[in-house]
Amino acid sequence: MLRARATELHGDPDARVSPLLPQWQEGLHPAVRAEAETLVASGALPLHDHVHALHSSQAFALNLFLPARVGDRTALSAFVSDALGRAVSIVDVELEFIGSGDLLAEIPGAVPGPDDRVTQADVALHLQDEAGRRGLLLVEVKLSEGGFTACGGAGSRGNRDRAPCEDAAIFLADPARCYLRRPRHAARDRRYWTLFAAHHGSVAAAFPGAAPTGPCPFAGDWQQPMRNHALALAAVEAGLADFAAVALVHHDHNPDVPGPWDAYREAVAAPELLQRWPASRLLTALDATLPAAPFPVGAWLRERYHLPETP
Repeated sequence: MLRARATELHGDPDARVSPLLPQWQEGLHPAVRAEAETLVASGALPLHDHVHALHSSQAFALNLFLPARVGDRTALSAFVSDALGRAVSIVDVELEFIGSGDLLAEIPGAVPGPDDRVTQADVALHLQDEAGRRGLLLVEVKLSEGGFTACGGAGSRGNRDRAPCEDAAIFLADPARCYLRRPRHAARDRRYWTLFAAHHGSVAAAFPGAAPTGPCPFAGDWQQPMRNHALALAAVEAGLADFAAVALVHHDHNPDVPGPWDAYREAVAAPELLQRWPASRLLTALDATLPAAPFPVGAWLRERYHLPETP
């Protein structure tokens, strides 16, 4: 990425350039910069702290999915249809999706405050199938991350019952003992485990592939996929969609995130709800979404992020 930036600025891939951009918009394809600025100004797109960095995963997500807000969605809709196994059209693209703080009850109310931490998807594709049913595809985007966000409950000073964190069998037998259900100072119970139990009868039944030995299976890399999965289930339960799925889009050369995601998918009772796409699989569809010369968005992304021709 530094070499692509050096070529862009100096025509020399070996020239020295900063890994931080002077303006965050410079990390985006020119055709989507105005849309991003509009979303930021309206408050619909909170920027990450490091969006100025060349390797910002938020900028990567915006480059991959903002084209569907401003361009032709036909090709990307066809890609999603093929992946989900049902014909759908993309109705809208939402960034940093929370839905409502009530969905997972992680905060006291529906609207997060400035210091509230809630589960949110990098991208939400609002869909419609041929029968008029509303769909929701929540997308997690990873660029150079070394894994997924782990659980903070096991090491929290407020956690006085760590047995479920240390023993998967204890947790699976009684998920209500999980510290995340009601962290210290929380106003209400979080809904992760009740959602999975409601859909499958129990948390253990929702994750038949989770090992009953060792520490809690959600202490490490499974924590973030689990929360996005729960958010999708909660959105359907709340009537925001008739069906939902979750996808990971990652840089093809990232060695750290496909494994944990695939392991999580293999452990769940409904693996069809979870997708994983190397970013290069989207590029042909993106070229058709914004084909404007001299740099169609798919070709621009391939050059900027050093993505392969085929996954």
